[in-house]
This record gives sequence, C-alpha cells and structure tokens, in this order.
Amino acid sequence: MSSSSSSPQQQRQQHHHRQQQQQRVSSSLTTTTARNEEGELLGEEKQRRRIRKQRILTRFRRKSERKFFLASATVTRLLDIPYGKKGESVKVPSHHILDDEEESNAPLIAGGVRRKKVAAMLNVDVYVIGLYFLPKACKKHEGEEDALDAVANDSSIAKTVRLTFVRDVSGESVAKAIAVNIEKKLGSRAESGGNEESEKKAKEALEMFKSMFRSVKIEKGASLTFSTNESGTLTTRLRGKKIGESIKDERLCGALFESWCGPDSVIPEMTEAASSILSQALKLIPSEDNNGGGSPAA
Repeated sequence: MSSSSSSPQQQRQQHHHRQQQQQRVSSSLTTTTARNEEGELLGEEKQRRRIRKQRILTRFRRKSERKFFLASATVTRLLDIPYGKKGESVKVPSHHILDDEEESNAPLIAGGVRRKKVAAMLNVDVYVIGLYFLPKACKKHEGEEDALDAVANDSSIAKTVRLTFVRDVSGESVAKAIAVNIEKKLGSRAESGGNEESEKKAKEALEMFKSMFRSVKIEKGASLTFSTNESGTLTTRLRGKKIGESIKDERLCGALFESWCGPDSVIPEMTEAASSILSQALKLIPSEDNNGGGSPAA
C-alpha cells in the first residue's frame, strides 16, 4: 500500500538536499562578492598608481618649465616698449649678443621710441630702439661729465643698438636720416680741428654706410642692428642677416652712436634714462685692483 506522504527518511534527504543547495548558493555569493571586492581594490590601486604617475609627470613638467623660464628671464626675456596711441607695443630682448671677442651677452641699458615730425602738428613713430653694452667695460669713464657720450665715442667698447620698425620704410630713407646726424657730428669735429686724412676716411666710410641701404626695403616688424666691436668696426644686420661689408672707422662709429647717446640725441628721453642708469651702474661696479699695490705715485 503506497503512502500519500513521504517517509521520514525521504524528508530527511530532501532537507539535506535543500541545505546543500543553500550552501552552494551562499558559497557562490561569497565568492562573487570576494571577487568584486578584489576587483574594486585592484581598480582603486590602479587609480592610485595613475594619480601618482600624473603627479610625478606634472612636477617634472613644472620643474622643466621653471628652468626654461629662468633661462629665458636671464637670456631671452622680451620686454614690452609701448608706442603710438592705440596701446601697441614692441617686444625688445632684455639682452643682446655683442660683436666682441667673447660674444658677451649684454643687458638692455635703455629703450625708447623714435618719433619724427612730418607736419606742424603731426608726429609719427618710426622705430623702437634698444641700447646694449656692458657697463663694466665703461668703468674707466666713471666721473666724466657725460659718461654715456664718452662710451659712444670709445671705440674700444663693444656696443649694439637694435631698431625695430613700426612702419614700412625704405632703406634709403633710413640711411639718409641717420647719415644727416652722422654728418653733423663729423662736421662739428672737423670745425674743432680734426685730422684731414681721418676726415677724408670718415667721409668715405659714410658713403659706404649709405650705399648698403640702396634697394633695401624695411618692413614693419623688421629689426635693424648696428654693432661695433673693440676695434671700431661697424657691422650692420637686417633681420639678423649681415648687409654690406663691415666698416672699420672709429669716427663713423662714434658719430653713429652719438645719434642716440650724445647731447643732441634724436631720442632725448631714452638718452637721459640711459645716462642715469649708466651712472648708477658705474658706482656699483668695483674698481680693478692696481696690481695689488696702493695708489700710484704722484
């Protein structure tokens, strides 16, 4: 006779089977949870590693940028010199390589704007100028009435002026304007009693100077540099490239730099500033030892 209900043995077997199923499900859930937690930990660790790597790269970039900025600040930093009435400016290098034997990196002594009168009530800006030389090379002129003018006429001191044009001009017009000032300087020296041979040589050098600019076009933004070395030789460069031949004539070089450094400067505000800066700099530069000895005998 069959029983409609399960026997006690069957009930125990069923109960045991249900327990095993529950244990397997619980074990599976525990394993899945553990794997999920392990995956989350690995993900967090990877994220922390990425963050550390990014921080290291950021510090490296900042350090590199800081080094580059320091190098730029001491060698190639650009200074803005304003001109015109529209808030425009020209970037002028804070330092410039001279034509001396050491290729010295000379500081910007002063800068300014050349304004030319073209009508009774109209002035136009022509170029922005930067004046460069080594103050320590000028120590011998300390105490002179006009040390800057003395430096301009000292052929043993390397110097550079850099003109950045703010309008299109012809090379001939630039040469003519500068030559007028040079001729005035040379003429005044001739009147004060100059050597006839040196005057002739200076005039020939001036003609060479003017001939360099024939058929030359100077566009807005172009730089024109005049550099003299320690032997009184003038080298001219347009956009960094040499034009014409170098001209060796101390009188020409002196008259050229007097155009911006002398008492009749075409940019008197800059000349005044440069003179003041030079005087202050010369006071701070220590005098060279007199070969270890005391004051020279009277």
